[in-house]
Amino acid sequence: MKKKIREKALAKRNNIPAEERAEKSRKIAGHILQSDAYQQAKRIFSFVSMDSEVETGEILKQAWQDGKIVAVPKTEKGRNMVFLKIDSFADLQEGRFGVMEPLTAEEFIPAEGDLFLVPGALFDKKKNRIGYGGGYYDTYFEKYRGYRKIGIAFSEQISETDIPTEVYDIPLDDIVTENGWEE
Repeated sequence: MKKKIREKALAKRNNIPAEERAEKSRKIAGHILQSDAYQQAKRIFSFVSMDSEVETGEILKQAWQDGKIVAVPKTEKGRNMVFLKIDSFADLQEGRFGVMEPLTAEEFIPAEGDLFLVPGALFDKKKNRIGYGGGYYDTYFEKYRGYRKIGIAFSEQISETDIPTEVYDIPLDDIVTENGWEE
């Protein structure tokens, strides 16, 4: 069931025109960058956007300018994921699944006060998400707790109905779209 929901959600996201996605991504970045959560965070954990995802480049560039530590994921076998520090986009290379991953080896574990940006295919009002089916983020969230997990998505990715969840699915703390912080 999740697979069909994921496919439909990704098709919908992929159909948003590139210019519109870019504009919405700028608005989402603005909401994040102006937030107390961002301002107070010393470390930003984020995905490196690809394809039709919300573009994270502006957020990462601003974080470096603001002197924040930026850590991005690298996937390993067994649904394991680590977050490694990068100082620029030059610290990335194409990794598993065609995702840009860090070349560096300095691992960071999120803690209270850190900002953690999360991708996904679909989100609901209860802050549940359907990811890409690998289980990497839920496995990571189960292992490390105590920080603020924020999904970033286009408004088209917000479901008015509850999405199906499993016992291992961990809800987010917040979701931000181009319209602002979801209530």
